Amino acid sequence: MPTLKDQVEDAVSDVAKYWIKTTCSTSSTDVPDPDDMGYSDAKVIQATYLYSDLRDSSGLLRTAESPEEAASVMSAFLKVAVRIVRAGDGHIRSFDGDRVMGVFVGPRRATRAVQAAMKIKYATVELLNPEVQNSCRALREADWTVRAMTGVASGEALLVRAGIRNNNDLLSVGAVANLAAKLSDVRDASPGHDIAIGAGTYGSLEDIAIMSAGKNMWTGAYSIPMGGRSYEYYTTSYRWAAL
Repeated sequence: MPTLKDQVEDAVSDVAKYWIKTTCSTSSTDVPDPDDMGYSDAKVIQATYLYSDLRDSSGLLRTAESPEEAASVMSAFLKVAVRIVRAGDGHIRSFDGDRVMGVFVGPRRATRAVQAAMKIKYATVELLNPEVQNSCRALREADWTVRAMTGVASGEALLVRAGIRNNNDLLSVGAVANLAAKLSDVRDASPGHDIAIGAGTYGSLEDIAIMSAGKNMWTGAYSIPMGGRSYEYYTTSYRWAAL
């Protein structure tokens, strides 16, 4: 049986790994499944990434009557986000504590992702928060409210199968996923502007996701630094009530 040192050295050897790269069709709404990829396979996709983050989760943990109550709020938020992403033909690719990542590929991917972000805002503010206020006395008295910040970015990403046998997943490599995550951390937007999208996403939107009653729903462009570069983004306070 290999020793731990042998296993670690084998993992280190992946630095020089040769990837067999293929490009996915831009007409498909399917994201590759890890089980359908070999450990040397890499897929290039054109995608829109969505990261939705529960705001002030530290305040939730500090204020809730119990860890179980805080966990129930987090779980409800993640369920809401997951169902909305999937309803828009998005694919859930990871959870990170109180944050969820969705990937949209295929036709209208940017518009579908932004509609999902707006629906997450609507469901969080109009459906989930009232239930939390009604059910969680400590949170209500502390004036803690359920809010999400969602970041959306579009571009090319490289998907590789990472991990070990029986414990692996797809790893997204490229600026697009990192930018979406970075935008979900934006905290200096105007009050109520809980959605931030990259310039590439904004430029790919259909009018239905840009205009409302003849008015542009988005403000910007603003600038955010990442990886030694500056990226433009836009924000909105609008939400999508048609679930």
